[in-house]
Amino acid sequence: MNFNLLWAGALADELALSGVRHAVICPGSRSGPLALALAGRFRAHTVVDERSAAFFALGAAKASGRPVAVLSTSGTAGAHFYPALLEAEATGVPVIAITADRPPELHGWGAPQQLDQHRLFGTHAGFAELGPPDPRGVPHLRATIARALQHGGPVHLNAPFREPLAPVPEPLPEVRDEPAARHFKARGQPDVREVSADLSQRPRGVIVCGPRDAQDDLPAAVHELSRALGYAVIADAASGVAEGVAHADLILRHERWAQALRPQAVVRVGGGISSKVAQSWLEQAGRTIVVHERGEPIDPAHRATAILEGDAPAICRALAAQARAQGPLGGLFDLAERRARGALETAFADAPWGEPLIAREAALAAELLYVSSSMPVRDVDALAPRRGRVLANRGLNGIDGIVSSAAGAAAATGARPIVLLGDLALLHDLGGLVSAARLRLPLTVLCVNNDGGGIFQFLPIARHADRFEELFATPHGLDLEGAARLCRAEFLRVSDGRQLRAALQRPASGLRLLEAHTDRAANVEQHRALQAAVIAALGDPP
Repeated sequence: MNFNLLWAGALADELALSGVRHAVICPGSRSGPLALALAGRFRAHTVVDERSAAFFALGAAKASGRPVAVLSTSGTAGAHFYPALLEAEATGVPVIAITADRPPELHGWGAPQQLDQHRLFGTHAGFAELGPPDPRGVPHLRATIARALQHGGPVHLNAPFREPLAPVPEPLPEVRDEPAARHFKARGQPDVREVSADLSQRPRGVIVCGPRDAQDDLPAAVHELSRALGYAVIADAASGVAEGVAHADLILRHERWAQALRPQAVVRVGGGISSKVAQSWLEQAGRTIVVHERGEPIDPAHRATAILEGDAPAICRALAAQARAQGPLGGLFDLAERRARGALETAFADAPWGEPLIAREAALAAELLYVSSSMPVRDVDALAPRRGRVLANRGLNGIDGIVSSAAGAAAATGARPIVLLGDLALLHDLGGLVSAARLRLPLTVLCVNNDGGGIFQFLPIARHADRFEELFATPHGLDLEGAARLCRAEFLRVSDGRQLRAALQRPASGLRLLEAHTDRAANVEQHRALQAAVIAALGDPP
């Protein structure tokens, strides 16, 4: 034991008191005392790539509902945390980034592996400079950490160390080493009387549940509010709400149904929804109430008339206790949903091989589905029934870090996730395959390989064929089986629904990569055919 280890142990103790149970550790020398302390206190996951490690921590925090620490050495290492911390900021996920640092006397004089790490992530994360270990400063260290962890989203702790960095025995000074004062937040319940009265005067309404990671009693609370007002519930695939309208994106493409269902009021819970069609339709409402828990309030069109901050289940129940109406949209949406669901079941019973079928089968098979932004999350949201838990990095809608995030979710929960992503998202996160393989996590990665960016095929730029492939679709022509061989992962190329279902129904014992080849142009036609089938089945509204 030496004082550096005691200092690092005090840091780890404060993390534990704040709810941390998992630590993601990247190898390094300057971070040695912290690595030893974290590994001795928490369930540790060693990840060799800092970018992958930060997304691993993000996925673990989202899936577990607890803060997760991620550690790097000094220099450029911590800078690779940036993309995951930006996503954590957008959704309020508590990722604690700890960067070891050189002591002050080594800064500014050409010492290796040093840069100014003070507020390395700018305003995108809470920050605390912990200073070099000091026998008189242990109480200050603990108090600083305890206060910094009240930030509510990502936090950056910068921790300089002098030698020795290994557990070299040294005489220990007398220190005061006791837990810091605990911080307790008493977040008041907003007064909802005015909002409840307003909603009661607007019986045509919908409750929109966007992506939300928490597993609590929100579904029951939303159901209570829906019954009190007669409002329909539109449930995003990643909302955690199973009972609701799953196919709003398709229903609202029918012009007469969209008009018949037009709401006077909207209550929004959770993050931004995947459907652009539904989002545009919602913006027609005269009243929008946003229930805001963490991250940014979801009101990009600035249509909100009230923003209620607090616990979403409690707010929904408070509204349900006071608001009363007999709205027609609950029953009308229910009719449209039944017709849309029937049309999809008929269409998928004889569906051609393609991305819609792949997304639907993945959603039906997964206990925990981690789905990438771009087309996969849109397909799951629009085309699949609500079954298992769905997680997605939808704060900034990036396609990077998806495999790493799912690996973190697997490590934190003990689940066997299925990852649904495209080929470009997989190539963005080959480090995630390495992380999952090293840690022997049971992860099935289902890669839709359309040799490029399939979502661009739906955009007007696709008509400009002279530069489309080179600048937008960006085909790569790579054999993804090589990625599986690199990681000693099981590899299977699937090419029809029966083969895919059989593969997904077999539990993964380790890392498994399933490759599903599709055609980008055919994908557009398949989506249009499904949309047309649902529109035809909907008929006219009553």
